Amino acid sequence: MDHNSIIKSYKRVSRFYDMTFGQIFRPGQKSVINKMDCKPSDTVLEIGIGTGLSFKYYPDKTKVFGIDISPHMLLKAKEKIKKRKTNGKYISQMNGEQLSFADNSFDKVVAMYVISVTQNPQKLLQEMKRVCKKNGEIYIVNHFSCEKDAFLLKLFERALMPVSKILGWKPYFPISEFNKYADLDIKEISKVNIFNYWNIIHATNKK
Repeated sequence: MDHNSIIKSYKRVSRFYDMTFGQIFRPGQKSVINKMDCKPSDTVLEIGIGTGLSFKYYPDKTKVFGIDISPHMLLKAKEKIKKRKTNGKYISQMNGEQLSFADNSFDKVVAMYVISVTQNPQKLLQEMKRVCKKNGEIYIVNHFSCEKDAFLLKLFERALMPVSKILGWKPYFPISEFNKYADLDIKEISKVNIFNYWNIIHATNKK
């Protein structure tokens, strides 16, 4: 899906995202931020901040920059920041494939439910690695297509096809394809969310 199509899709869903997809994705958000173990001194970049659902799970004193390509989703995030009077949380409209941040800007970089939506996953990963400090931590939460003969998971994938079209997910996105160009020092892969259909990838930025 191209960038303009992504913006149009998320304009449609921004009004009801929190009450629908947000409920599905929330366990993964909480789990990955818990794994990140953010310290007050950390500077974090979250790519695909969306409506800002994840902000409340970060420690108050951790500086978090959230970016998203969708202005309509970011409006919801701004409302949350204003309502909660959250400190140290910043948002900006930006394409994750063309980040305006300098090299080595962040201790930790996370992308939740973004890799299989973005137009060029390889370019997004390159940007994540560029702005992350050497030996910094990179986290990815994403679904990957079932490559094994897992009947129930494949049925679940088929059931999600309409949702995939709404949110712009790539319906076929195996982890083997991701690994071809990721070039990450992967420390852990764990399962999360309903049916353990999504993965949390924890990696070190080896540069």
